[in-house]
Amino acid sequence: MLKKRIIFCLLYKDGYFVQSRNFITNIIGDANWIVKNYNFINISNYIDELIILDISLKKKTNTFLKNVEMIVKRSFIPLTLGGGIKNLTLAKAFLENMSDKILVNTALFENHEIISEISNRYGSQSIIAALDYKYEKSKKIILKSNASIEVNNDFKKILKFVNNLDVGEILINSIDKDGTGQGLDIKILEKLPKLNKPLILSGGAGNYKHFIDILTSEKVSAISTSNLLNFVGNGLKDLRHGLQKNKIDLPSWD
Repeated sequence: MLKKRIIFCLLYKDGYFVQSRNFITNIIGDANWIVKNYNFINISNYIDELIILDISLKKKTNTFLKNVEMIVKRSFIPLTLGGGIKNLTLAKAFLENMSDKILVNTALFENHEIISEISNRYGSQSIIAALDYKYEKSKKIILKSNASIEVNNDFKKILKFVNNLDVGEILINSIDKDGTGQGLDIKILEKLPKLNKPLILSGGAGNYKHFIDILTSEKVSAISTSNLLNFVGNGLKDLRHGLQKNKIDLPSWD
Protein backbone atom coordinates (compact mmCIF):
# COMPACT_ATOMS: atom_id res chain seq x y z
CA MET A 1 0.00 0.00 0.00
CA LEU A 2 1.24 3.50 -0.85
CA LYS A 3 2.42 5.70 1.98
CA LYS A 4 0.34 8.78 2.67
CA ARG A 5 1.94 12.12 1.76
CA ILE A 6 1.98 15.73 2.87
CA ILE A 7 2.34 18.11 -0.07
CA PHE A 8 2.97 21.81 0.39
CA CYS A 9 1.97 24.16 -2.42
CA LEU A 10 3.21 27.67 -3.16
CA LEU A 11 1.33 30.04 -5.46
CA TYR A 12 3.42 32.51 -7.45
CA LYS A 13 1.90 35.54 -9.15
CA ASP A 14 3.72 38.39 -10.89
CA GLY A 15 6.87 38.23 -8.80
CA TYR A 16 5.24 37.49 -5.45
CA PHE A 17 3.93 34.51 -3.54
CA VAL A 18 0.28 34.78 -2.65
CA GLN A 19 -2.37 33.37 -0.36
CA SER A 20 -5.55 32.25 -2.11
CA ARG A 21 -9.05 32.13 -0.65
CA ASN A 22 -11.77 30.92 -3.01
CA PHE A 23 -9.34 31.79 -5.82
CA ILE A 24 -9.03 35.44 -4.73
CA THR A 25 -5.35 36.14 -4.00
CA ASN A 26 -3.49 38.40 -1.60
CA ILE A 27 0.24 39.06 -1.66
CA ILE A 28 2.20 37.46 1.19
CA GLY A 29 5.79 38.16 0.16
CA ASP A 30 8.51 37.63 -2.42
CA ALA A 31 10.94 34.72 -2.68
CA ASN A 32 13.09 36.23 0.07
CA TRP A 33 10.11 36.14 2.45
CA ILE A 34 9.50 32.49 1.58
CA VAL A 35 13.15 31.58 2.17
CA LYS A 36 13.13 33.39 5.51
CA ASN A 37 9.90 31.86 6.81
CA TYR A 38 10.03 28.46 5.09
CA ASN A 39 13.58 27.14 4.99
CA PHE A 40 13.07 24.16 2.71
CA ILE A 41 16.45 22.71 3.59
CA ASN A 42 15.34 22.37 7.21
CA ILE A 43 11.71 21.42 6.63
CA SER A 44 12.38 18.79 3.97
CA ASN A 45 11.91 16.19 6.72
CA TYR A 46 8.37 17.41 7.37
CA ILE A 47 6.85 17.50 3.90
CA ASP A 48 6.99 14.82 1.23
CA GLU A 49 6.67 16.97 -1.87
CA LEU A 50 6.52 20.61 -2.92
CA ILE A 51 4.32 22.11 -5.63
CA ILE A 52 4.97 25.61 -6.99
CA LEU A 53 2.37 27.02 -9.38
CA ASP A 54 2.71 30.10 -11.55
CA ILE A 55 -0.77 31.63 -11.61
CA SER A 56 0.34 34.88 -13.30
CA LEU A 57 -1.83 35.91 -16.22
CA LYS A 58 1.25 36.92 -18.21
CA LYS A 59 3.82 34.16 -17.79
CA LYS A 60 7.52 35.01 -17.53
CA THR A 61 8.98 31.54 -17.35
CA ASN A 62 12.61 32.52 -16.79
CA THR A 63 11.69 34.85 -13.93
CA PHE A 64 9.47 32.20 -12.40
CA LEU A 65 12.24 29.59 -12.56
CA LYS A 66 14.71 32.00 -10.94
CA ASN A 67 12.29 32.48 -8.04
CA VAL A 68 11.83 28.72 -7.78
CA GLU A 69 15.58 28.20 -7.70
CA MET A 70 15.95 30.67 -4.81
CA ILE A 71 13.52 28.61 -2.78
CA VAL A 72 14.55 25.04 -3.53
CA LYS A 73 18.34 25.28 -3.96
CA ARG A 74 20.22 22.83 -1.75
CA SER A 75 16.98 21.10 -0.76
CA PHE A 76 16.02 17.62 -1.91
CA ILE A 77 12.23 17.76 -1.83
CA PRO A 78 10.53 16.24 -4.90
CA LEU A 79 9.29 19.26 -6.86
CA THR A 80 6.26 19.77 -9.08
CA LEU A 81 5.90 22.89 -11.22
CA GLY A 82 2.79 24.07 -13.00
CA GLY A 83 0.97 26.99 -14.52
CA GLY A 84 -0.17 27.35 -18.12
CA ILE A 85 1.33 24.12 -19.44
CA LYS A 86 -0.37 23.66 -22.79
CA ASN A 87 2.53 22.48 -24.93
CA LEU A 88 5.67 20.37 -24.84
CA THR A 89 7.94 23.43 -24.79
CA LEU A 90 6.88 24.61 -21.33
CA ALA A 91 6.74 21.06 -20.01
CA LYS A 92 10.31 20.58 -21.20
CA ALA A 93 11.42 23.87 -19.60
CA PHE A 94 10.12 22.65 -16.24
CA LEU A 95 11.06 18.97 -16.38
CA GLU A 96 14.55 19.53 -17.74
CA ASN A 97 15.40 22.15 -15.14
CA MET A 98 14.41 21.57 -11.52
CA SER A 99 11.07 19.82 -11.68
CA ASP A 100 10.39 16.13 -11.03
CA LYS A 101 6.76 16.46 -12.09
CA ILE A 102 4.46 18.94 -13.77
CA LEU A 103 0.87 19.83 -12.95
CA VAL A 104 -1.56 20.29 -15.84
CA ASN A 105 -5.08 21.65 -15.81
CA THR A 106 -6.37 23.49 -18.86
CA ALA A 107 -4.59 21.18 -21.30
CA LEU A 108 -6.74 18.31 -20.04
CA PHE A 109 -9.67 19.89 -21.86
CA GLU A 110 -8.15 22.01 -24.60
CA ASN A 111 -5.31 19.81 -25.80
CA HIS A 112 -5.29 16.47 -24.01
CA GLU A 113 -3.19 14.97 -26.82
CA ILE A 114 -0.23 16.83 -25.33
CA ILE A 115 -0.52 14.61 -22.25
CA SER A 116 0.51 11.57 -24.30
CA GLU A 117 3.40 13.51 -25.86
CA ILE A 118 4.73 14.51 -22.45
CA SER A 119 4.17 11.03 -21.07
CA ASN A 120 5.99 9.37 -23.98
CA ARG A 121 8.98 11.61 -23.40
CA TYR A 122 9.15 11.83 -19.61
CA GLY A 123 6.86 9.07 -18.32
CA SER A 124 3.32 9.25 -16.96
CA GLN A 125 4.69 9.47 -13.40
CA SER A 126 5.86 13.00 -14.25
CA ILE A 127 2.31 14.33 -14.74
CA ILE A 128 -0.28 15.37 -12.16
CA ALA A 129 -3.71 16.10 -13.62
CA ALA A 130 -5.43 18.86 -11.63
CA LEU A 131 -9.16 19.57 -11.51
CA ASP A 132 -10.72 22.55 -9.73
CA TYR A 133 -14.35 22.13 -8.74
CA LYS A 134 -17.11 23.91 -6.88
CA TYR A 135 -20.68 23.25 -5.88
CA GLU A 136 -23.40 25.06 -7.78
CA LYS A 137 -27.06 24.21 -7.22
CA SER A 138 -25.97 20.88 -5.72
CA LYS A 139 -24.19 19.89 -8.93
CA LYS A 140 -20.49 19.63 -9.61
CA ILE A 141 -18.90 21.93 -12.14
CA ILE A 142 -15.30 21.36 -13.11
CA LEU A 143 -13.48 24.58 -13.78
CA LYS A 144 -10.27 25.23 -15.64
CA SER A 145 -7.85 28.06 -16.34
CA ASN A 146 -7.81 29.59 -12.85
CA ALA A 147 -11.49 28.77 -12.47
CA SER A 148 -12.51 31.27 -15.13
CA ILE A 149 -13.96 28.87 -17.69
CA GLU A 150 -16.61 26.31 -16.83
CA VAL A 151 -16.61 22.82 -18.24
CA ASN A 152 -20.21 21.73 -18.30
CA ASN A 153 -19.81 18.00 -17.92
CA ASP A 154 -20.63 15.40 -15.33
CA PHE A 155 -18.11 15.33 -12.47
CA LYS A 156 -17.70 11.56 -12.46
CA LYS A 157 -17.49 11.46 -16.25
CA ILE A 158 -14.63 13.94 -16.28
CA LEU A 159 -12.78 12.11 -13.52
CA LYS A 160 -13.10 8.85 -15.43
CA PHE A 161 -11.84 10.60 -18.58
CA VAL A 162 -8.79 12.00 -16.74
CA ASN A 163 -8.17 8.67 -15.05
CA ASN A 164 -7.74 7.10 -18.49
CA LEU A 165 -5.13 9.64 -19.61
CA ASP A 166 -1.39 8.98 -19.36
CA VAL A 167 -1.00 10.73 -16.02
CA GLY A 168 0.54 9.50 -12.81
CA GLU A 169 -1.75 11.17 -10.28
CA ILE A 170 -4.96 13.18 -10.03
CA LEU A 171 -5.40 16.25 -7.84
CA ILE A 172 -8.86 17.64 -7.12
CA ASN A 173 -9.12 21.07 -5.53
CA SER A 174 -12.23 22.57 -3.90
CA ILE A 175 -12.71 26.21 -4.85
CA ASP A 176 -15.32 26.57 -2.11
CA LYS A 177 -12.85 25.38 0.53
CA ASP A 178 -9.75 26.98 -1.00
CA GLY A 179 -7.76 28.96 1.57
CA THR A 180 -10.42 28.81 4.27
CA GLY A 181 -8.43 26.58 6.62
CA GLN A 182 -11.76 25.18 7.83
CA GLY A 183 -11.31 21.61 6.67
CA LEU A 184 -11.30 19.72 3.40
CA ASP A 185 -14.36 18.59 1.45
CA ILE A 186 -14.95 15.18 3.01
CA LYS A 187 -18.26 14.58 1.26
CA ILE A 188 -16.57 14.66 -2.15
CA LEU A 189 -15.14 11.23 -1.34
CA GLU A 190 -18.63 9.74 -1.59
CA LYS A 191 -19.02 11.05 -5.14
CA LEU A 192 -15.75 9.74 -6.57
CA PRO A 193 -15.77 7.05 -9.25
CA LYS A 194 -13.31 4.18 -8.95
CA LEU A 195 -9.84 5.45 -9.85
CA ASN A 196 -6.63 3.55 -10.51
CA LYS A 197 -4.39 6.59 -10.01
CA PRO A 198 -3.26 8.04 -6.67
CA LEU A 199 -5.59 10.84 -5.58
CA ILE A 200 -4.47 14.13 -4.03
CA LEU A 201 -7.08 16.25 -2.26
CA SER A 202 -6.66 20.01 -1.91
CA GLY A 203 -8.57 22.96 -0.51
CA GLY A 204 -9.33 23.81 3.11
CA ALA A 205 -6.59 22.13 5.16
CA GLY A 206 -5.72 24.31 8.16
CA ASN A 207 -4.41 21.94 10.83
CA TYR A 208 -3.33 18.33 11.33
CA LYS A 209 -6.83 17.21 12.34
CA HIS A 210 -8.09 18.15 8.88
CA PHE A 211 -5.40 15.91 7.40
CA ILE A 212 -6.38 13.00 9.66
CA ASP A 213 -10.03 13.28 8.57
CA ILE A 214 -9.03 12.65 4.96
CA LEU A 215 -5.87 10.53 5.10
CA THR A 216 -7.68 7.77 6.97
CA SER A 217 -9.62 7.17 3.74
CA GLU A 218 -8.24 4.52 1.39
CA LYS A 219 -9.33 6.69 -1.53
CA VAL A 220 -6.83 9.48 -0.80
CA SER A 221 -3.06 9.16 -1.13
CA ALA A 222 -2.04 12.72 -0.29
CA ILE A 223 -3.22 16.16 0.78
CA SER A 224 -1.92 19.38 -0.67
CA THR A 225 -2.13 22.63 1.27
CA SER A 226 -1.15 26.11 0.15
CA ASN A 227 -2.08 27.86 3.38
CA LEU A 228 1.06 29.91 3.95
CA LEU A 229 -0.12 31.60 7.12
CA ASN A 230 -1.44 28.53 8.94
CA PHE A 231 1.81 26.59 8.60
CA VAL A 232 4.43 29.30 9.06
CA GLY A 233 7.21 28.72 11.61
CA ASN A 234 7.00 25.21 13.06
CA GLY A 235 3.61 24.58 11.47
CA LEU A 236 4.73 21.88 9.03
CA LYS A 237 6.89 20.16 11.66
CA ASP A 238 3.96 20.10 14.09
CA LEU A 239 1.68 18.85 11.31
CA ARG A 240 3.84 15.83 10.55
CA HIS A 241 4.35 14.98 14.22
CA GLY A 242 0.60 15.23 14.82
CA LEU A 243 -0.13 12.82 11.97
CA GLN A 244 2.52 10.37 13.10
CA LYS A 245 1.10 10.35 16.63
CA ASN A 246 -2.26 9.45 15.11
CA LYS A 247 -0.78 6.49 13.21
CA ILE A 248 -1.04 8.01 9.72
CA ASP A 249 1.31 5.92 7.55
CA LEU A 250 3.77 8.57 6.31
CA PRO A 251 7.20 7.93 4.82
CA SER A 252 9.90 7.83 7.48
CA TRP A 253 13.06 9.89 7.04
CA ASP A 254 14.84 8.60 10.16
